[in-house]
Amino acid sequence: MLDAKAFANATAAVMAVWVTACAALVYIAPDLLFTIAQSWTHGMNLAPLRTSLTPNLSSVLLGLVAASGLTWVTTYGTITLYNRFKK
Repeated sequence: MLDAKAFANATAAVMAVWVTACAALVYIAPDLLFTIAQSWTHGMNLAPLRTSLTPNLSSVLLGLVAASGLTWVTTYGTITLYNRFKK
């Protein structure tokens, strides 16, 4: 059986690192970030969505909390269900 709380904590921590790295790229290398995002969309043109605005700190923190929180809840729920189904 997996420890749902420990697993959720770990995945939320990893998500927080990803969000922080992505936010840092917005400030340090926005062209690189846009190129990466464009490569993930397989032929869709993201150019009309491109902005020259950078997010403020409160927006980044809100995104960090929201993404990490949603990751924690989703992981905890998934592991809890997994453990029940495994019984």
